[in-house]
Amino acid sequence: MDALPTGGNNFAMKNWVLVVVFLLNGLLLMAQENGISLKKENSKKSVFLAENRRIKVMTVSGEKIIGNYTIVDDKNIMIKNQTVALDSIVSISKHSKFSSVASPVFVVIGTVFVLAGTAGLIAGGYGVLAAPLIPLGLPLILVPVLTNKHKSSAWRYEMVN
Repeated sequence: MDALPTGGNNFAMKNWVLVVVFLLNGLLLMAQENGISLKKENSKKSVFLAENRRIKVMTVSGEKIIGNYTIVDDKNIMIKNQTVALDSIVSISKHSKFSSVASPVFVVIGTVFVLAGTAGLIAGGYGVLAAPLIPLGLPLILVPVLTNKHKSSAWRYEMVN
């Protein structure tokens, strides 16, 4: 009867498997995703927008385009079958489907809170108890309105392939 290999042979095989796994892992880490790299002019801050991500683009002509984008070449992207040059973009921002639904809802709720708090202050008496609604409503209004739009005046756009 043949005995199973023990000791050195088994140890060498385990090491070989580990070496192969680490080499393949290194290849995966070196793989680079296609997309647009946004780099802030005055700081080291950068944002990466992967290809096929839903974005909102404002162009020089004032057109607003929302959709998933694909890279055409080093200077152009395509959104909803429209080719947009990087040079003609005024601002780029992430625009998920959740944010397109939630942002208006948050603005309306925040406005109701601020108006209810203000009305309570004006009414006086027990209406003053509604005043804490004002600081609760302000962030609900301001955060969706003041989201980071990555304007081309402050950010540099470049393709990453």
